[in-house]
Amino acid sequence: MSAPDTNIDKQEQRHKPALLGIKGAMIFGLVMVLIVFFLAVMGGGDDTAPAIETGSTVNSTDDTVAPVTSDSN
Repeated sequence: MSAPDTNIDKQEQRHKPALLGIKGAMIFGLVMVLIVFFLAVMGGGDDTAPAIETGSTVNSTDDTVAPVTSDSN
């Protein structure tokens, strides 16, 4: 069943506020996505290298570990 009288110009005028609201919401959403993307790209990496502690045994050059011998005979 179709509408008896479809006047496109009249319908466009009646729906103009709703259409502007939809377009505004789409633009707002696009701007938000671009801001999130920009912040993720710009804040994603560190510019400085991590500092190495001077007394740490993790980065020590001492070879105090004895070699492992296997007596499987």
